Amino acid sequence: MTERYLFGGSAADVAEDVDGSRIAGAPVTIWDGPADTATRVLDLVDVGNGAQMDQSILIADEFGFIPPFLGPPCVERLWAKAGSVPTRVELVQMSLADRFNKHTSTDPDPHKDREYTDRKVAETIKRSGQNEVDTTPSEAWLNVETASGTSDVFRLNRSGDVGTRLKSDGTLHIRPFTDNTGLVVLTNNTTASTSAISVQGGTDGVTSVFQVRKNGNVSVTGTIQSDAEVIAPNVGSARVFSGPVDPGSRVALRPGDVWVKYG
Repeated sequence: MTERYLFGGSAADVAEDVDGSRIAGAPVTIWDGPADTATRVLDLVDVGNGAQMDQSILIADEFGFIPPFLGPPCVERLWAKAGSVPTRVELVQMSLADRFNKHTSTDPDPHKDREYTDRKVAETIKRSGQNEVDTTPSEAWLNVETASGTSDVFRLNRSGDVGTRLKSDGTLHIRPFTDNTGLVVLTNNTTASTSAISVQGGTDGVTSVFQVRKNGNVSVTGTIQSDAEVIAPNVGSARVFSGPVDPGSRVALRPGDVWVKYG
């Protein structure tokens, strides 16, 4: 069944003369437009009994209010003319709120805009398979403006277990799900003297204070401290000897050797 929309019956729907005074009991006719060439609308239905209105003429009440009525099927806009006043004024449709609620309650996506968005997102970012993005060298493909605090910006989860996380404060927490190396740096495209790991913390904020080279060399600008035993084939060109033996008669010293005498 084709729906008819509700008009009239509101505080704004009144019969007035040219001076703005309400006209009690004025006959009101309904039209399909505001111009003199508009056509009178005759298919009006009484809200109370659902019957066709006699001669399609509305009568304003004692206060000048236009009574509610149902317009022709599917008609969205109507104009009213009160008595001998030449001007036709548009009536506000009273069914809009009900129509909107019905529109959204019967279908959560009545215009299919959500479906369209979901489809476009699915086409842009795949949940499985390879994602390919052409980027401009000067632009970041993904730029996240993070709030203050330590909330997770990026998080890996597996079966309810939280893994590696990138925090909003810029820190990276690496946590493998299984017995794997937490951080692996691949340097196949770098030279032997290039740093695989570099900590920039000099007074200028740029100079590296700790570096691990691709060839395994470690360079530091500060001291190396250890609370446990340091095991190495040799430490530079120096060798450390200890014992009560006179190095002059038992050991051939070489430049860089250190003799520690005790006992």
